[in-house]
Amino acid sequence: MNCHKKQYLIVIFITAFIIICHPITLFAEKMKTTIGFKSTYSSGISDTNIAYKPFARIAYDINFFKIEATGMYTIHQQITDGVGNFTEINTGQGQVKTFLTIGEFMELGGGYSISKGENSYNSKMYMINGSIYIGDATIDLDYTKEDKQYDYNFDIDIINNTFFGSLSYDINDIIGYELEYHYISNNFSNLDYTYDKKIVRIGMSVYADQTIYMAGINAGTDSGDYAIFGADLGLSKKVYNSIKIMIAYNVDYYNPPAVTSTSGGHGGSNGGGYNGMNPYIRSDLAGESFYDHLLSASISYLF
Repeated sequence: MNCHKKQYLIVIFITAFIIICHPITLFAEKMKTTIGFKSTYSSGISDTNIAYKPFARIAYDINFFKIEATGMYTIHQQITDGVGNFTEINTGQGQVKTFLTIGEFMELGGGYSISKGENSYNSKMYMINGSIYIGDATIDLDYTKEDKQYDYNFDIDIINNTFFGSLSYDINDIIGYELEYHYISNNFSNLDYTYDKKIVRIGMSVYADQTIYMAGINAGTDSGDYAIFGADLGLSKKVYNSIKIMIAYNVDYYNPPAVTSTSGGHGGSNGGGYNGMNPYIRSDLAGESFYDHLLSASISYLF
């Protein structure tokens, strides 16, 4: 049995184990099990991609501490060599997260995940997050570092750093506002620079019975001197307190700098172009303005 088949069987085993063990854990009121399915559609900045993600999660929650383990299998995950080429692989992921509640004003958490898949895909991710509650306002801070390697045209090693900070405020039981800052840094081993992107988002949430409606606008820039403008819409709905449906759509418009050198489409040792070019961009879009679309939908069942 080859390595990839073993990885797929591990993911299937974890999912089956969670479902089989659930009746045994019914005595523990704080034990919750979730199974679900998520799909994402993306197009624009890279080749069009549709990915499918069945997942299962088991969580144990007491008054001040929560731990959860998640298994996920991704079909048609898109990868790139950083110089304009894309392909799809299948991967399996295991993840553990912990959360510690300190009184009524703070929550701290952390996590670790590992992924394996085709093309010798291997990823390790570390997560740290915290929330501070001040009346009707909430401050959220999240940091993630991911190191992943795979073989596509040549050996690829990518280190991703992501920082997310937000301030949200509920003016009443119906309407809330969010101010967010996103920073993303990508370093490819085959490129001689680090690409980064900075985004500021202003959003609003409307709370109805078992339903949350979300919308926002954002603006930012990247190290390729692109100006980025976008908008998003989202819906989260619970049915019978056990079924959760989520739909989200995001569109970003990338406006290039007035003067660029786009020979070869990308910077770095394996392509032309200018320093700071987005390693996830299609070669034919270098120096051009374009729209990037992301649509996701998921359904999950909690029992």
